[in-house]
Amino acid sequence: MEESLAIEQYLKHPCFSSLSGPDVSTIINNCTILDFKKNENIIKKGSFATHIHYVLSGLAKINIVSDGRNNTIRTASEFQFLGLSHAFCYKTYHISVTAIESTRVLLIDIEVFKQLIKTNGSFAMSIIETISKTSHRQVKRMAMYTNKRVEGSLATFLLHYARKAESKIFKLPFSRREIAETIGYSRESVIHTFSKFNKANIIKVEDKSVELLDIDLLIQIKEKK
Repeated sequence: MEESLAIEQYLKHPCFSSLSGPDVSTIINNCTILDFKKNENIIKKGSFATHIHYVLSGLAKINIVSDGRNNTIRTASEFQFLGLSHAFCYKTYHISVTAIESTRVLLIDIEVFKQLIKTNGSFAMSIIETISKTSHRQVKRMAMYTNKRVEGSLATFLLHYARKAESKIFKLPFSRREIAETIGYSRESVIHTFSKFNKANIIKVEDKSVELLDIDLLIQIKEKK
């Protein structure tokens, strides 16, 4: 009983609000919670799509391989789905998902999830809206780094996370390799550019803590063709 109540309080994504009490009970009775350590695979590319993955806590990244290179197409934090659109495309996943930090995930049986979509129109519309919004953000995210040199891409990345943190001082939970996979450059290029920005007093970096010292200049670098 206590476990059921604990799971129910985590169902905070808007789509779950359209479910009736019995529908919520159906999810609770057909799910499991798994904990993943930092850098552990949550979804392996090629694995069977048997469950819908929903983040309860932590942070994960969704990667896709293109031309033999890993590309991070989005990250997901608490109360967000992982690979929702990909779960319905094929029988196996064409993406991989990895925990960036310790992450707890709710796994919902995909056949149960599909049945709820078939029988509840409001829930189905919410899932369609969620997939559409996620796809839009992914396209927008990739477009942010298109046709930019490494300096412009890194400046874009740092400004984006400063806006998310609502502060010019914030912590990045990403390694330099993970940043490279996000902006489409090599790890070496990212390390070099971080050092370049740091020496020029554009940013101040201490481990994973970043302070934007000259936001106006970063915006100029971002917008430079």
